[in-house]
Amino acid sequence: MPANIKNQKEEQRATLLRAHGLPKTTRAIVVSYVQNAGIQAFLTLACASLGVVLLHEKNETILAWADAWITDVLDTSVPVDTLLQNVVVPIVPTGDKRFSDFNPMKFEGNAFLFEKVDEYQMFASLVRYLENIRYPGDKRTLLKNVSETSI
Repeated sequence: MPANIKNQKEEQRATLLRAHGLPKTTRAIVVSYVQNAGIQAFLTLACASLGVVLLHEKNETILAWADAWITDVLDTSVPVDTLLQNVVVPIVPTGDKRFSDFNPMKFEGNAFLFEKVDEYQMFASLVRYLENIRYPGDKRTLLKNVSETSI
């Protein structure tokens, strides 16, 4: 992992904000792979109220420059390898051995996991992500852990 991964991600994020005409105050840019229409609608409204941009568009630039990605199903429609290579933080259901829940007190974990696929647990994991990236040390540790995830 490059030593300046946090700075590099911030520069890429700023470029994405400009390209989409998004406000600089955007808390996070999250790429959605949510297949359940009800959950998708709930998360879209919830994210808007938190200053989070939930993108459904999935071109290479967005996959490289997004802050996080969220899904209700880990299947072949989700380009996990590409997202991990670009250090995009996963918010995913439990079950994939590559992902462990982020614990800033122990400096371990590379994702924000939820047990049950429903709008409330997924939203809670998204909020935990938002809380943790507010602290530079936690964000740096999280990005380092994501970058070291085996593909």
